[in-house]
Amino acid sequence: MDFNISNFQKEMLELIKELSNKKLNENVFEDDEKQVFSRDKWNECAALDILALPLEEQYGGMGETMLTMAMAIQALGRYCKDEGLIFSICAHFCTCIVPIWKLGTEKQKERYLPKLVSGEHIGGNGSTEAEAGSDLSSMKTKVTRQENFYLLNGAKIFVTNGPVADVLILYGIHQDGIKIANISGFIVEKGFEGVSVGQVFHKMGLRTSPIAEIILNGCRVPEENLLGRERWGMMGFNKSMYWERILMSAYHLGAMEQQFNIALEYANNRKQFETRIKDFQSISGKLVEMRANIETSRWLLYNACWRFDNGMENLADASMVKLVVSNAKIKNSLDAVQIFGAYGFMKEYMVEKQLRDSIPATIYSGTSEIQKKIISEGLEKIDG
Repeated sequence: MDFNISNFQKEMLELIKELSNKKLNENVFEDDEKQVFSRDKWNECAALDILALPLEEQYGGMGETMLTMAMAIQALGRYCKDEGLIFSICAHFCTCIVPIWKLGTEKQKERYLPKLVSGEHIGGNGSTEAEAGSDLSSMKTKVTRQENFYLLNGAKIFVTNGPVADVLILYGIHQDGIKIANISGFIVEKGFEGVSVGQVFHKMGLRTSPIAEIILNGCRVPEENLLGRERWGMMGFNKSMYWERILMSAYHLGAMEQQFNIALEYANNRKQFETRIKDFQSISGKLVEMRANIETSRWLLYNACWRFDNGMENLADASMVKLVVSNAKIKNSLDAVQIFGAYGFMKEYMVEKQLRDSIPATIYSGTSEIQKKIISEGLEKIDG
């Protein structure tokens, strides 16, 4: 394995750092407080071709590896303070671009990928429902086949980018056959008849990433917008989740690096009893554990990307990365707040926001409990 950074990767990371410092870190606290999704910041990120990295050139991509894509998202996490923006970028790529890229027909790829990859269109997906979270076979969104179109009836909740999305991948269930094998995915445009945005949710963290309910009331979807084939829904969803667990973990890793640097600087400058608090064993111990979590996360992430890029894709790899890195993000965030003491509880300090942004890490992209189930079923395939 060779994780040395290429000249292309080095240049890309520098551009992301420069953009973050010049544009992306403006008004972070204000936007978080008001739950503002910045289309300007979105466009700035898209202009760097981050979304284009792993796709083929014919779809507006650059043909790069998963590892390169992960490094780009990691750099955003390290230098950009707007974690909600990064979250929306990851959701857009993993849940909308990936299923079309991997399962879509050639016409679907040609029609949708260029504008999604350029960032002109914003994407997302709807799978979760009020009674169907980890158990997607319990979804109630009904698929009815007509002559040359499908009717979708139901409601999706917690749809990231829902209020601003141009294109959504929505999943529904046919009324015959085995439930989990009876799910289809559909490419739904915001202007389609029968689709609307319902309740907009208000979150503890990642507040600049909009999230909403999507209501399907006789939503009419042309047959050419069926994703791949009928009943391929779980295949598309699993491909989305593989990329999402990897790229969300890359964002978490970068955010932990940013957070560690903030905590280390504070511990070096803050004095109590005429001594730097970093020199107290209880504080230095926390910093050591934070750093160890970062390095462990980096190895797991890069190793999983390398295995994927070399034809050894395994669901358990992505789940193990997601399980470990998401837990590490919450643990590091709690330690950072503890290092800051009372200041860490104040909204004027970045570590307060970082803690709020970290809490859902063990929930989205599949809960930690689901990751353990996936890993346990694939233990024989994990050979290092």
